[in-house]
Amino acid sequence: MSDGHKKIEHEELLPGDFIPEQDLLDHEYDGIHEADNPLPKWWVNLFLITIVFAFVYTPIVHMFDLLPKRFLNRDIAQAAMAAEQREAELIASGAYDQDPIGAGKKYFGTFCVTCHGAYGEGGIGPNLTDNYWIHGPSEDQIIATVTNGVAAKGMPQWGPILGDRKIKMISAYVMTLWNQPPPTPGKKAEGEPYDMATIRAPKEEAPTDSVTASADTTVKI
Repeated sequence: MSDGHKKIEHEELLPGDFIPEQDLLDHEYDGIHEADNPLPKWWVNLFLITIVFAFVYTPIVHMFDLLPKRFLNRDIAQAAMAAEQREAELIASGAYDQDPIGAGKKYFGTFCVTCHGAYGEGGIGPNLTDNYWIHGPSEDQIIATVTNGVAAKGMPQWGPILGDRKIKMISAYVMTLWNQPPPTPGKKAEGEPYDMATIRAPKEEAPTDSVTASADTTVKI
């Protein structure tokens, strides 16, 4: 191959050069002509395959519903079962309970009435409506007692069974039972007496920063 022919081939590969042997379409834009080259065979074959697939897939799946439903029905059943199980777990965990005391009363009626009575008057377990407490009347003490149980008295550990959320709700409800005499006589007092009026009294809110700042200013003046 001569140097002149190599130069021509090199020039033909440059962008914008005109190739006399190239078939061009009639239209042009901004001086640019489109060559009339055939599409690659792989591209044409793939395009034809997609057309054939569409003609087969559309009636089978969307028009006549001819595909077997065994696997689809199995997946739908498994998804529904998982959703029901998740819903049951949320309900059991108390995640849907918006009123802690109301929910605590409900759980108390389910898990605690056997030993403490429907109104907290006591039975197998101690009376929860008087001023006497065996393990302490504060919220933290009640939560600890319910969570860890009292093996010596036959009270199980409710922590692994109920979880922290339900136990806090039950404790919130138990704290409201003081000074609410049950309709039936309660069990005799057990434990140590406590000043329940003080313990159950509403806690005073700490003064805000603005009030404190105002007081400081007044003192300075």
